[in-house]
Amino acid sequence: MNAAHINEIISFVGIGLMLLSLFLIFLSRNKIKIKFLKMITAFIAYMSLIISGILITYIVLSWPS
Repeated sequence: MNAAHINEIISFVGIGLMLLSLFLIFLSRNKIKIKFLKMITAFIAYMSLIISGILITYIVLSWPS
């Protein structure tokens, strides 16, 4: 497995984490009524959004490989 394949996998993981955070933010804001679960899902959503942003930034900055 070369560097291009690893970068491809990392970019797909980043996109998947962004989609997961979108779904979790929707759940925590609209569907979940228990405040503690709202806080937990929102925390997981924002952490996955931050991690995906870091991964996508890494892919963009290491693009010429």
